Amino acid sequence: MRVAKNYTLALAAVTAALLLAVSVGAGEKTPAADTPAAGPHHNHGAPAKAPEGAGQRIVGKTMTIVGEVMDPACFLEAGPKSIGPGHYQCAIDCARSGQTLAIYDRDQDRIYFIAGELPGKNPNDPLMPYIHKKVDVLGTVYHRADAYGIVILKVALHEDKAGSPASGAPAGK
Repeated sequence: MRVAKNYTLALAAVTAALLLAVSVGAGEKTPAADTPAAGPHHNHGAPAKAPEGAGQRIVGKTMTIVGEVMDPACFLEAGPKSIGPGHYQCAIDCARSGQTLAIYDRDQDRIYFIAGELPGKNPNDPLMPYIHKKVDVLGTVYHRADAYGIVILKVALHEDKAGSPASGAPAGK
């Protein structure tokens, strides 16, 4: 339990740093997307300004990612095996107690932390019905210091090419 709590605290620090980076908008030069980031991000509609001397502001890229909704604290401790029906209740309990959910893209072996668009709005809300399911998430993606975050615009259950809903489990398991 103590190990899981330490992972949760470390994950909370990483998530807070990513959210701060997104809201401040300073630092790494990122190519602009074809369309600007949609909606206000923690600044209630005011244009994001970088602190003087901070370089270009970070620009999000509007895109769709495909991945599984999961609890990143368990994932850091147990890896991809922590995603699935056996960990469903744990992910629900963690999300309800304040843990931010994430999207795991198995093909890229990449975690996208969920970033809220506005203060006071729970960023987990659009993902709660999809925990441990494979989804298509449209949103504004931000990248800084090997951390990825997404401000969600739309979530839908992923359907494989055969047209049947994906279970979120890897093929053959």
